[in-house]
Amino acid sequence: MECLKTAVNAGADAVYFAGKEFGARSYAGNFSPEEIAEAAQYCALRGVKSYLTVNTMVLDKEYDALKTCIRTAADAGVDGLIVQDLGVLRYIREICPDMPVHGSTQMTVHNLDGVRQLEKMGVSRVVLSRELSQKEIAYIAQNCKAELEVFVHGAMCMSYSGQCLMSSVLGGRSGNRGKCAQPCRLGYSHPKNGEGFYLSLKDMSLIRHLESLDAMGVASLKIEGRMKGPDYVRTVVETYRDCMDGRRTPTPAEEARMNRVFFRGGLTDGYYTGQKGKAMFAFDKPDNPYAKQESETLPERVRTTEAECSVNLCAGKPASMTLSALGVTVTCTTEQPLEEAKKNPATKESVRTQMEKTGGTAFTFSPLHITVEGSPFAPVSLLNGLRRDGISALTKAVMENQKKSCKEPEISQKPEVVSTFSLSASVRTKEQFLALCQLPFSYLEIPLSLAEEEPDFYLPYRERLVLSPPVIQKDGDGTKEKIQRMRKLGFTRLRAENIGMLCHQDWILMGGHRLNCASSMAVDVYGDAGLSSVCFSAEMNLSQIRDCAKVTETELIVYGHLPLMLTENCILKNLDACPCDGVGYLTDRKGAKFPVIRDDNACRSVVLNSVPLYLADKLDDVKRTGVSRGRLLFTVETPEECVTIAKQYFATRDTKPEGAFTRLHLYKGVL
Repeated sequence: MECLKTAVNAGADAVYFAGKEFGARSYAGNFSPEEIAEAAQYCALRGVKSYLTVNTMVLDKEYDALKTCIRTAADAGVDGLIVQDLGVLRYIREICPDMPVHGSTQMTVHNLDGVRQLEKMGVSRVVLSRELSQKEIAYIAQNCKAELEVFVHGAMCMSYSGQCLMSSVLGGRSGNRGKCAQPCRLGYSHPKNGEGFYLSLKDMSLIRHLESLDAMGVASLKIEGRMKGPDYVRTVVETYRDCMDGRRTPTPAEEARMNRVFFRGGLTDGYYTGQKGKAMFAFDKPDNPYAKQESETLPERVRTTEAECSVNLCAGKPASMTLSALGVTVTCTTEQPLEEAKKNPATKESVRTQMEKTGGTAFTFSPLHITVEGSPFAPVSLLNGLRRDGISALTKAVMENQKKSCKEPEISQKPEVVSTFSLSASVRTKEQFLALCQLPFSYLEIPLSLAEEEPDFYLPYRERLVLSPPVIQKDGDGTKEKIQRMRKLGFTRLRAENIGMLCHQDWILMGGHRLNCASSMAVDVYGDAGLSSVCFSAEMNLSQIRDCAKVTETELIVYGHLPLMLTENCILKNLDACPCDGVGYLTDRKGAKFPVIRDDNACRSVVLNSVPLYLADKLDDVKRTGVSRGRLLFTVETPEECVTIAKQYFATRDTKPEGAFTRLHLYKGVL
């Protein structure tokens, strides 16, 4: 609450915060229902918007608590909810249609198609991925109707938000569930470069780019700081406020103050300017040079709202006060008429003195109109009471305006899909494909780039072939055109790993695990959006999967070195050790060796788990969940290893692979 009030008084136009549940920063000092109401009121009375984050992946068993959370927010009068999960989005729309919804950066929206898809679903504002450049943001802004929000200051995840499973897989603390343990901030070693903090980005700062952000039509600038203190919040918000209002860049002293309150080796604007690479990192994790210096003391700022006030005092009539502010007008009167003063009658000056004592409230009275007729007797206690009653009535009226009405959600009556269990496989290379194509997989999935290189070779397999484009498809990178060319050639099935892919309705779309689908509601939403099948999140356990209503065909990953991170920065290029189409490795402090590969043809990195998920001996448990298919993800395996592993899954014997493996969260769940 202290940080929230600090942000408001420092000049923020809106503040976002979380309740005790469903916030992507669960280790922050989040708000109880009573504090949510207090926060919403504190903001509303000062003309500031309040947004509650509901930006985690939500499980079926949590939907009752989610309903309570939505109702709490609606009754408290918050101005909007920020969400990650499309199931949550639909649930909000059903319960509280008037509640504005913003798409969190956890949705990994990074192109125009993604924004337009959310527009169709009723999202009024989209928080874009941090990895976009000025040119990319401008293109989206010029071609969409939704408001755009852009992160401009604060910590940056190494992975695209919503695409990181590293904390989840390594420590059971899920970033998609608000429990990230920040393994990217730890040290790693590389054979060529030794030890360093190779995944720890400097903090972002776009304070030198406010003019261009304004010119391109960005609606909101977002400052990250929920895990930081009031000094940080105040310093950063005040600096941005002053630079925005003055239409200027920061002074050296202001930049020094921002570094002083938090320091990760300096600040970077690398993604925005397109200057990716080593300069965005502090590989040696330097000590904060400001740590032992006293911070500069600056005068406190106090934010209030001007309310137009009219006070009427007339002997023989009740005293009255009318207040107008924030779109509402209220009038209060005393119960008894004022008596004629025998001495010391009320004057405009004496009334003004009492009415201006609004300290400690959200309001100042300006302009203040005072009418005194005759010689009324108006003691100080009466005037103070009138002032307090007026402010109380104004507060109540403003908050009544803020409230949203709720209703009971509709219950889906759709029948569940019943299908025979089968296996599908995903490969990275032609050699892996050739090794597996004679095995009875229901589908074989290959990178889009493979099909593009040799379409005539792969076309005969098109009945059971799935093309997999890069997960990240920025506007203008040519991916959309490649997809369209492949469709004209006769390919029919496409893997959809981000919301923007839903635009390809002329394909049979198969949803991927990166959509973070984890509930019956989410399965239903994706089915309605055009997916022929949905792959459950890799963070679910078997009982959670079993309990989901499968109104669309569903899949589950049953083998593979799971992708833990998807990074815009090429990790190995930063280390001058990029094998491009090959495989590199990072080793953590415990000796675990993580393969690093390229995201199809893009210069991005995918960090894979050090050991594979293995469930060949547990397929009966998988089948009992009711999923339609098990997916095997082959990445760094040789063709011979692919065949050996695949045969173990088809043999359904109690076999285990050589070496270490994991069951992920399928038997124990995740925080």
